[in-house]
Amino acid sequence: MATYRFRVKYEHDPRSLWRDIIVGADRTLDEFQSVLNCAVGLNQDHLWFFGTDQDYWDSDVQYKRPGEIEQSPDGMLRGGEEYDAGETTVGQMARQLDLDERDRICYLFDYGDEWRFYAILKEINEGGTSDTEPEVAKEKGEPVEQYPPPSEGW
Repeated sequence: MATYRFRVKYEHDPRSLWRDIIVGADRTLDEFQSVLNCAVGLNQDHLWFFGTDQDYWDSDVQYKRPGEIEQSPDGMLRGGEEYDAGETTVGQMARQLDLDERDRICYLFDYGDEWRFYAILKEINEGGTSDTEPEVAKEKGEPVEQYPPPSEGW
């Protein structure tokens, strides 16, 4: 079927921190997110979602952390659709959003601290293996410090 190469960039420093992640079309967004978080230095203990373009909270569509939709039936979506990222594959998302090369999606981790990343679809390899596990293929920059050490004097 296909593999996708996304260049994931840290919104606050996109030239210094980015990762290229290759993922098969049949892999879930939850699997993609797990590798993304590890690659940029974040843990798994907060809510998160993928959205459209660079719209973050204003995304028309949100692919949310598994279980989040059931936990908050009113949700935090300001209109539009929401999907469980544990049940949605990368290929399904690409079709739903009609993604082409150079299109963007956004990724928001931790609704309080709002770690913001966006991912540019760099390549669609139609000859790729659709069950390819997400992997970091190329990277630049040091991971973020999700919980930096307290400053001296405390």
